[in-house]
Amino acid sequence: MDKSNWFNHFKCYFIFTLVAMLSQVSHAAAQTANDLELSAIANLDKAVLENDQWHSVLPVIGDENQYFVSTKAGKIYQLNHNEISQSAFFDLKLALKNPDIIALTAITLDPNFHYRDRDGYHTFYTAHTEASKKIKSKLIPKNTKINAPYDAVIMRWQVTGLQNQSPKLSKQHEVMRIAILQPQEHIQQLSFNPYVEPWHDNFGLLFVALARSESLKTEALYAGSILRIKPEKYGLQNYTIPADNPFTKTADIHNEIVFIAGHKTEHFDWIKKSTYSLLVQFNQQDANVLIEAKIGDDWREAIPQAQIKKRLPAVNEKHKTLLYHGRELKTLWGKALHLQETENDWHLQAIALNSNLDSENETLDTPHKLIKYNASEQAKFSLHQKHNGELLLLEHSQQRLYTINKPAITETKTAIIEDPISSSNTNSVYAFLFFMVIILTGYFWYLRKNGVVKNSFLQQQWANFEVDVAAKTLSFYKRHAKSAEKIINISSITRSEILLNDEVISTISADASQAFSNDLENIVLTTFAKEHRLKMMDDKQRGIQIRLTDDQKKHYLFCLYFRIGNIRHTKLKYQEVINKVIDWQWLFAQYINPDVTTKRKIKVQLAREIPIPSKTNKTTTAPTTRPETLEDNSTPVTLILETSNISNTDNGLPANSTQDGSADIDTKLVAALDKLVIMKKQGYLSESEFNIAKTKILKNLTND
Repeated sequence: MDKSNWFNHFKCYFIFTLVAMLSQVSHAAAQTANDLELSAIANLDKAVLENDQWHSVLPVIGDENQYFVSTKAGKIYQLNHNEISQSAFFDLKLALKNPDIIALTAITLDPNFHYRDRDGYHTFYTAHTEASKKIKSKLIPKNTKINAPYDAVIMRWQVTGLQNQSPKLSKQHEVMRIAILQPQEHIQQLSFNPYVEPWHDNFGLLFVALARSESLKTEALYAGSILRIKPEKYGLQNYTIPADNPFTKTADIHNEIVFIAGHKTEHFDWIKKSTYSLLVQFNQQDANVLIEAKIGDDWREAIPQAQIKKRLPAVNEKHKTLLYHGRELKTLWGKALHLQETENDWHLQAIALNSNLDSENETLDTPHKLIKYNASEQAKFSLHQKHNGELLLLEHSQQRLYTINKPAITETKTAIIEDPISSSNTNSVYAFLFFMVIILTGYFWYLRKNGVVKNSFLQQQWANFEVDVAAKTLSFYKRHAKSAEKIINISSITRSEILLNDEVISTISADASQAFSNDLENIVLTTFAKEHRLKMMDDKQRGIQIRLTDDQKKHYLFCLYFRIGNIRHTKLKYQEVINKVIDWQWLFAQYINPDVTTKRKIKVQLAREIPIPSKTNKTTTAPTTRPETLEDNSTPVTLILETSNISNTDNGLPANSTQDGSADIDTKLVAALDKLVIMKKQGYLSESEFNIAKTKILKNLTND
């Protein structure tokens, strides 16, 4: 196998190996790129929870370093600068003096929480479940008489001294009470639309999501409804109903209701593009469904398929789905986020909100593995949001609060009592990168070595020589050198060889059988022509060299032409080098073997334009010969002039036609005489040879 074929095979194997390795690790690399790192920002175990669990994390509006953290028993703790207070500043049971409260089910802040001069300053709302009370202002079924044992209650609270370590309750009043049959039919969510500004008419409207009741599912209120009210006192009323609520004129639907799901709902979120659109998460037996709902929709009979955004796989434990409102994680922009637990690993599912009927869009849903500090213990996460819409994860077992970031090794900015969260296991990535560096280093080393070999191949040989006819010497030049490196006498040369691609195609020595002649010149030219017709594919090499040997058996190798593929590494072109080596072979033949070296023939073509005659005879056209440019002294030569003899009388041309071509004939003959003079001055013609050639030219002129 030659070098070029070996190199081609090497490149193929290298590319194949590289592609195989990339395909093998691409999946792992893609998963690593999709990993999200949990960075612990707060330790919540300072707050002692007795038979209680964390419920929600609520960012305090107006203070980006403060959060309210609530429990299911109705206690609220302050989280300031990532430090949790040891005691709760609010206890629902103590505030209501009711130890029989079952659970806190929802909490939210008033949108005017940080505006001192507005109603709603330092005000928050809670929803809880308690034993039923006989109160007239209670929402009950429209068409069914029940004896409900429980009530779902919404309370409004105002605190003072929030900047202090121990805020105090200043005001409270009951906003709404709804009769329910079971504790699990509670109020699931309280929320204000975050995209409505204070100057809008519907600013400050509270949305209330009530769980679906299997026993009362025919009633609009208990069919998974969402209510909308103005939670401010108005006279004797604890709240008011907006005039544009869609069901105010429907007799069997409460005026407070704005949406009826007809199914079990888990959570709803706000679609930013419209203040009247909600993203509702339904819980069904086979899957969870994300649906875009509009104010005024009633889906008790059927869910419109066109409004289904995505179907989520069914899981044992329900987790709420949030729309990502942050800006830091670009891969999550415009997507709904859902927590999933798979084989003790937690993933954050990023869901593109497209129609679930389009299967091609499934590829847009990307699972992001959550890299946590201690995976040995059974973790339980819930998803929350910061002030700016970025994500928070509350881990209930270890009582840690985490932010979600792209994996990076950074210094911990907050002081917490635990080791820093380690980055993802990148050993395989580092091993791959290390292996790739070795391969690339070897490849570039090979390329560099190959380039050095080419350069050394040219540097080790002579580049050119000059002939001093008067001194009869040869001056040798290195590549790119302007001064001669070595000078020897021409008479010391005992052998001259022409090499084409490292093969000798012409040899001149003192042996009578190794002389140079016109026939041998034609053979050499034919060999060069055959080589020139071959295409230079890929790494194919083409080189022309002359090797001289002196009387001390010392060799001098000259690289006159060297090309690899489409790149020529020497200055002269192929035909120019051929002309030089032929001239030099004639020169060395004269000195090495003068007795058997024949006279060199130089053919001069005297072409002329002949007018197109009405009747023409057969003519003899001068043969085309290779143009000669001899820069050095050569052997005595004989000039052969072959011209076309055309008789005006024989071919019957008019006299004026002959006169038209005479001017061109004169020009050609003058050019031929000029060339003879130049060749005589350069020493290629002796005086007698010059006179003979000149006589023949003038004789042809006289015959014409």
